[in-house]
Parts: sequence; structure tokens; C-alpha cells
Amino acid sequence: MATAGTVLLATTPAHAEFNTPVAQGDDVSPCETGAGNSDSLTARDWAGDFIGLDEAHRFNSGATHEGDPVMIAIIDSGVESTLTDIFGSRVKSGWDAWDPDSDGTCDAYGHGTAVAALAAGAPQGEQFVGVAPEADIMPLRAFIGDEGGDAEKSRLVAELINDAVANGADVVNVSIALPDTTFLQEAVANAIAENVVVVAATGNENLYMDDPAVAGDPEKAKFYPANYPEVIAVGAHNQDGNFYTKTNFGVNIDLIAPGQNVVVPLPGGGWINQEGTSFATPYVAGAAALLKAEFGTDVSPAWIEHRLRETAIHPPNDFNIYQGAGVLNVGKAVSTPLGPDEDPYATSFDDAADESPSPGATPSEEPSSIAAVQVDYDPLAFEKSVAWASVGGAVVLIALVLVLRTVIPRGRKRGWRPGARRPDRAPVKTEEGSTA
Repeated sequence: MATAGTVLLATTPAHAEFNTPVAQGDDVSPCETGAGNSDSLTARDWAGDFIGLDEAHRFNSGATHEGDPVMIAIIDSGVESTLTDIFGSRVKSGWDAWDPDSDGTCDAYGHGTAVAALAAGAPQGEQFVGVAPEADIMPLRAFIGDEGGDAEKSRLVAELINDAVANGADVVNVSIALPDTTFLQEAVANAIAENVVVVAATGNENLYMDDPAVAGDPEKAKFYPANYPEVIAVGAHNQDGNFYTKTNFGVNIDLIAPGQNVVVPLPGGGWINQEGTSFATPYVAGAAALLKAEFGTDVSPAWIEHRLRETAIHPPNDFNIYQGAGVLNVGKAVSTPLGPDEDPYATSFDDAADESPSPGATPSEEPSSIAAVQVDYDPLAFEKSVAWASVGGAVVLIALVLVLRTVIPRGRKRGWRPGARRPDRAPVKTEEGSTA
């Protein structure tokens, strides 16, 4: 396989709006749709229930109140647009850094298709639904397969972030863990300055990102852009709310989201279970898209991060370096009205990070000892509230009917004249002690 350094040869882009270089010659990797299987969906999607997706969709599904879909850029292995049952026509023409004849709408590896489906896939009965199923998808192919990340790959992703911003993305999903580079820092800063939310996976090496020994080792310190403070950094949990112990962790982690036994589609058809922070990240990217759609695409990335942290289902003490502010609760994030002093356009918030340890401090607990975040979300809470309200209303109505059945005949009998009540006669004692 060619190194990324030989891949990034400058060429004239086939589409003028994208400026990321494309591979040439032997470095080109034509995209052919990846494999599929015959596995079908058989069980209700646990992740959607866990994060309150039904509640969120009562308010928004990824389009503004004017009907305009928000745009989620997926920087990954491409997105298979032929899966129209999942994506409809919402996978737009994007960019492929490995194939000059492609536009990102083909996925040979499967990772990007899975990520895009979790962020914005259409409902498949009760078995599957993406977080923002009305959002559009901008596919940006950065990876051929499982080749890992290096400095050149970090530069490539940075260029794709810039292209995503230039072409109208509202949210950028980066389910890739990369080394820190000036290119990546600047691309993230540019995105935030242009009001674009960047959501990224922390990675799956069980590394303490604030350990100086880790941060100073180029072979280990591959947890960017997630570890930049302005990026929404996502770790993973399982069906019980337990921390996924492969997650890289630290003071910059913001949330955890479903990332074990997560069902995703394959490019060639069929379904498979996956795990990792890569698959937790699109849940949060989809949630960011819903917030942009519900509250306005001009709300700030800082406010979206703040809103998601504030509405999360918190661990003890509200924050720790393993679970961040807690489990994503997209239902509460979208349904909670703005507070009287809440400014959705603010560019900074004090999210009480003072309770978290200083960077480089030794963690007080091992990841395996972290208690699960207890989630008592009831996916039928709204229906139950309506049902109980209906029962209460019926009881009141029945009681009223019974009263009227007694009052009306008596009123008719006396011609609706005011009634007279006979005075009570209390027994009176005589001198002999008898009663009269």
C-alpha cells in the first residue's frame, strides 16, 4: 500500500468546490462497493431507546422548521449511496481523495457507511433508525481500509475538514483517531470560526490522553482531533451504561454514547454488529445536527457542546475523565426549551471542568472499576403520560356523569326551585336521663 505521503499529489480537482488533492497513478485506489451479507434486522434497536431518540424525533428529525435538511459531513471511507432504503437520495456528491473518478458515494471498506447510517439513516421499522434521518450527508473518503493514521493522514483529514466547511457542512463527523498536527489544529479552528460543529472519536487504545508519557509519544498520541478542547470528544458505552474500557479518556472527553453491540449496515447489503468509539461518535454528530435543525443553524458549536453536556445523564460528581459529562440524552437535549438566560450564540461556556483532574494527574480509578451510568429513560414515557392523562380525564367524566344523574332528576322533580333542607334534630336529654 502506498504511503500517505506519496498519495497526496497535487492535481486539479474534478469539482472546483473541493480542493483536497487526489491520488494519481499507482496510488489510485478505485472504489468498488464493499461486501455484504444475508443477515437481517431481528431485534429492536437498543441504542435509540437508550439515548431517548423517540422523544427527540417528536421535535426534530434533521431538517429546519423551513424544511431545509442540515448537512453532516462524514470524513471516513466513503458512504454507499446505493443503499437507498437507508439513505434515500440524501447522500450528496462529495469527494474521494483516493479515486479521481469517484465522489465519495462509494464505500469499499464499510466503516463510513456504518457511521453515516448511525448519524442519519432512515427508519427500518423498530429495528434501526439514525439520529437525524432527514439530514443530508456529505461523504468525504479519506481511508481505503484499516490503514491507521499518521501525520500525512492528519493533513489529509484537515484538508477534508476545510472542504466540508467550504461546501456547507453544519456538522463534521471524524470517527478517526489521528496525531496532532498544525494542519489539523488550523482546520478545526477554521470550522469553529465558521460555526461548524466538529465531533470526533477519542479512539480505542485505552490511553489516558493527559499522561505526559503518552502525549509525548508520537506512536501513542493518536487521539486528535478529539483531544482539542473545542471539539466534542466522544467515548463509548454498552447496553448497560458501562464504560467501554478501550476508550481513550481524559479531561477533554465530553460524552459517552452507544458503542458496543451496535447494529450497522454493510455497503453490499445486510447488517453487522460493531463496537468502538467510531460508532459512538455519529450518535453525537446526529444529535448536534438535530440541535442545529431545531434551534437554528446559526447556533454556536460552543452552545451545542454545552447543551449536550448539560442534558447528558451525568455520572456521580457530574464529570469524570472516563465518562465525561455522562451518557448522551438526545431526547432531553432537543426537547428542553432555552432557559431565560441561555445564549445559543455564545462562543464559550463554563462547563464546570474544575471538578476534573488537572492534565497529567494520575487517575484515581481504573477504567474497569467505573460504575455504569444508570439510565432510567423510558421510550414509552410520552405514550404513558398521555394514557394516564386519558385515564384521569375518564375518571373525572364518569364521576361528573354519576353526579348529574342524581342532581338533574331531583332538580326536574322540584321544577328547578331551590331546595330546602330540613333542620337537624339532635336528641335532647330529659331530667330523668332519657332521650326525646
